[in-house]
Amino acid sequence: MSAVITAKELTMHFRGCEALRGIDLAIAPGTVFALLGENGAGKTTLIRILTGFQKPTSGECRVCDLDPTKQSLEVRRRIGYVSDAPALYDWMSVAEIGWFVAPFYPTGFLAKYRESMARYGLTEDRKIKHLSKGQRAKVALSLALAHDPELLILDEPTSSLDPMVRREFLESMIDRVRSDCVFVESPDQ
Repeated sequence: MSAVITAKELTMHFRGCEALRGIDLAIAPGTVFALLGENGAGKTTLIRILTGFQKPTSGECRVCDLDPTKQSLEVRRRIGYVSDAPALYDWMSVAEIGWFVAPFYPTGFLAKYRESMARYGLTEDRKIKHLSKGQRAKVALSLALAHDPELLILDEPTSSLDPMVRREFLESMIDRVRSDCVFVESPDQ
């Protein structure tokens, strides 16, 4: 079975900063992988490289057997991604944001998104600006999962949540984790 994420000698240099030094990874499908480290350790930089938003200084990586430096759009089509601060339009409702992003994904996205919202007990006509942090995190996770991605990447998705909501959020992913790979970037805890 081929690795869903590989990295070989991946480095990233910024002016006056060495963010990544020779990172080697091989993560198998069906794996939950947590990347732990202090703030500024390069965790988000690695995620930006893996998702094709940042080109590494040197080295190579593959995500879902694609090169994110050359096939970034295809990588992003095949993965689900939840950032530490998801960009959700506050003026939209829960239903509207699903409808807004649905054209970027295959048929069935909107139905799966709505199912997820119902499972979380979120009212479709509720505005994003009126949601709690935990509810916003659930919207972001639902958007990331509704197209059945091959890989789910979470960048500190629970960092601003209180312990009870954090636990609920993480427990909500258990079924998903059983069948897919999840790459999680977490702060040093």
